[in-house]
Amino acid sequence: MVDRSGYVSCAAGELFYESRGHNGCAPLVAVHGGPGFTGYYLEPLFELSGVVDVVCYDQAGCGRARRAGGRKDFSLAAFVDELERLREALGVEQMHLLGHSFGGAIVGEYALAYPSRVQSIIFACASLDIPRWVADGQRLLGMMPLMQRMIIREGVRTGQYTSEPFLRALGAYYTTHVYGFSDEKPECLLKAEQESDSVTYQRVWGPNELVVQGVCKDYNLAPRLHEIAAPALFMCGRFDEATPEAHQYFASCLPESRCHIFERSAHHPQITERETFLAIVRDFVEAAL
Repeated sequence: MVDRSGYVSCAAGELFYESRGHNGCAPLVAVHGGPGFTGYYLEPLFELSGVVDVVCYDQAGCGRARRAGGRKDFSLAAFVDELERLREALGVEQMHLLGHSFGGAIVGEYALAYPSRVQSIIFACASLDIPRWVADGQRLLGMMPLMQRMIIREGVRTGQYTSEPFLRALGAYYTTHVYGFSDEKPECLLKAEQESDSVTYQRVWGPNELVVQGVCKDYNLAPRLHEIAAPALFMCGRFDEATPEAHQYFASCLPESRCHIFERSAHHPQITERETFLAIVRDFVEAAL
C-alpha cells in the first residue's frame, strides 16, 4: 500500500515519488540509476518501511514522471537539484540516501552540496569513477569467450550496436555482470526497463554499459569522497560491472566507511540476494538513526 505519493516540479521537469512508512524519523530515499531508469527496481526497499520511512522516485523524463514530457536538463547538477526539491516536498530536514549505479553519483554529489541534509549514505553498485568503470568493463569483457568478446569489440570499434550478433554477445555480458541471473526478470525490473527513458540514458551515459560517451564520460567522484561527512556504506556484487575492486578502493577513500560484497550477485543484489541486502541496509540505517 502506498502511504503517500505525488509529483514535484524541478528544473529538469517533474519527478514522481512514493513514500511508505510512518516512523517519524529521517526517511531512506532510494535514488535510481540508469541514467533514465525508474524507481521500480528499488521497490524491494519498501520492505524496510516498518523501521524507516522509504521513498522511491522516478526522475524527470522516465517512468511515472513522463506525464510532464521529456527531461529538460541532463547535467549532474540537475539530478542533484531534483533530489533537493524532493526533500523539500517531503518536508524533512535530513535523509538517509541510497544511490544505486548512476544514483551513486547523484547521492555523492548531493552529500557534498548539502552535507547537513544527509544522515547516512549508501553507495550501491555505484558508478563513481567513469574512466575506471570503462576500464573495468574491458577487463570483464576480456574474461568472456573469445567469439563474444571479438563481436563486442568489433561493434564498439565500428559503432554498430544494433546487429543481432552484437546484441546477443552484449546480452551475455549483461546476464553475467548486470543481471546476475538467467531466470525470468522479476516484475520490478521489467517495469523499470519498460518505462525507462532512452534519451536520458544516451545523453548522460551512452549506447550501452560498455560505451560511455555522454555528459558523464569523464566523471570521477573518488578524489572528493573524503569530503563526505555522513556515515557511509559501499556495496556491490562479486560479479558486478561496478566491480568489488572499485568499491573497496572507494571505501578506502572515505575514512571509517564500510564495504560489503554480495558473493552471489552482479549489479542487482537487491533482487538476487534480497533478504541479505535488506538486512544490511536496515542494520546500517538503524545504526545511523
